Amino acid sequence: MQSQIYGNRGLNVSGGRGAILFDQTGREYIDFFAGHGASLFGHSNPDLVSALKEAAGKPWNTGSGLICEFREAATEALVSHLPGYRAFWTNSGTEAIEGALKICALNRPERSRILALRRSFHGRSTGALSLTFNPKYRKPFAPFLFDAEFFEPEEIADAIDETTLAVFVEPVQGEGGVNVIRKEIGRQLTAQCRQTGALLVADEIQSGFGRCGAFLASEKTGLDPDIVCLSKGVAGGLPVGVILWREDLVDFPPMSHGSTTGGNPLVCSVALAATRLLEENNYPALADSLGSIFRQLIKDIQSPVINEVRGLGLLVGVELRVKSYPVIKSLQEKGLLALPAGPFVVRFLPPFTTEFKHFEKAVAIFEEVLVTHG
Repeated sequence: MQSQIYGNRGLNVSGGRGAILFDQTGREYIDFFAGHGASLFGHSNPDLVSALKEAAGKPWNTGSGLICEFREAATEALVSHLPGYRAFWTNSGTEAIEGALKICALNRPERSRILALRRSFHGRSTGALSLTFNPKYRKPFAPFLFDAEFFEPEEIADAIDETTLAVFVEPVQGEGGVNVIRKEIGRQLTAQCRQTGALLVADEIQSGFGRCGAFLASEKTGLDPDIVCLSKGVAGGLPVGVILWREDLVDFPPMSHGSTTGGNPLVCSVALAATRLLEENNYPALADSLGSIFRQLIKDIQSPVINEVRGLGLLVGVELRVKSYPVIKSLQEKGLLALPAGPFVVRFLPPFTTEFKHFEKAVAIFEEVLVTHG
């Protein structure tokens, strides 16, 4: 029997293309849930399908100690966007966070303070959970967690000193309410890390890889990180994570870290194709444009239920004056998939391949649903 941890939304998926999912009856849904944002290039993307088919006819796992053409090419393509960084491939975002913690420890062994933001979400494995703010997630496992210090964005720069090991920041908080770090705060945070020698870690698991209008959302929020964690859309929805850190920082010593399936040929072949699509179609610029249009369409809804519309690129949050969960359920019933970002925020994660008509229809459904929840 499968664990029921995720519950059941009552939707049995049979297929999908672009921004559309199909259930077993053939009904269409506009998918702005997108596998928690992992289906960044849309469903059944032909270029990614082709890359996967090519790799499927070759060894699926060669082991990390052997040279793999797909991993070499995918790493080169990825690092071309972050020159001067080295990369380590993992299987998920939370694995990338765990690895980033170890990189921090290796490079500042004399320090121990780790800072993060209130409302942050960095994952649910032990180290990542220690950095995650929500007490609901942390409480059952509290004896196994280390003590991170949590601050409001406006306060965190002043809290950084010469005893600080690292500062973990999401440029755009996803789970925590789609809160965008203001550029001046990002710059202050970066400057204080540089002055004190604290390591700045950008959790770009949801916001990165073009979703927010640039390769990294850090570029738009004043952050200049020493370490970057990527995941979700990097391989179009396949299990993937990447840690990238400045080459002047210490690398993992032999046998100090590893992954059996991280950077395997199947995932890296799709990650390579995804990176090429990102560049050839200038998807970050498209995300910036489409996100602005989408947010404005939502702002044009005349509803007393809407408190604020916010976000960056194709990471959009709508704060409501009513609980978000019943609204999200009603949206699904009307053919629009979304997800929460806290108790009062509806989060939309459209893929790059979303067409304007999908945004128009999504907003029409949203407006209709808000009338019934006003």
